[in-house]
Amino acid sequence: MVYDPAKPQPQDKLSVSQADLLENFGQLNTQFGVNHVPFDDTSGDKGKHKFVTFVEQSTDPESKGDEHLLYTKDDSGEPEIFARPESNGDAYQITKDGNLFVGLLPIVAVNFDKTAPFIQGSSLGVSSITQPGSAGRYKINFTAAVTTALSGSNDYFWSISGFDNSSNPVIAQVTNDSTYGNVVTDSFIQVDFKNQNNTLVSNLTRATVVCWRFQ
Repeated sequence: MVYDPAKPQPQDKLSVSQADLLENFGQLNTQFGVNHVPFDDTSGDKGKHKFVTFVEQSTDPESKGDEHLLYTKDDSGEPEIFARPESNGDAYQITKDGNLFVGLLPIVAVNFDKTAPFIQGSSLGVSSITQPGSAGRYKINFTAAVTTALSGSNDYFWSISGFDNSSNPVIAQVTNDSTYGNVVTDSFIQVDFKNQNNTLVSNLTRATVVCWRFQ
């Protein structure tokens, strides 16, 4: 039996409805106990949350004044946690692909070393890496225009890091050029790895380049 809000009826006698009442009370305790410590708990924790289960919403629910909503909504076939400020404010995403979502999404990412073909393991949005003339200088060629992945937004930044063959960090930067478009375009970025003397290093062992999009 499940909880039946239609019992008892006004004309029902208590002696007849007792079993229904007991069943309803039991169902209330059981169903409340799914996410909470149930009513019949003797530890002193009755009524407290054990965890919270959100039923996936198809759209962002409406929020009234002095409310802040927390809920799940479908995102590319996966239920993710969202929040919405009061008075139907702009909803924002809290998780992405099951992980905490910090508002940044990598649209280009690659790990590489100094030896051609350079790319180590898998890469995201990188077709190839070339070395234009100097050891320690690399040109990262993209599989598609960065602005396509940015969906027309300019809200993005690059992060670059590298290590030498002694696992010492090196200075990682976009190649210095008086014209930005010479070293960063829709189709490539050119980066340098230097030592403390501002000299390009030839003993690079591993490096990472990531383009992040703000969400």
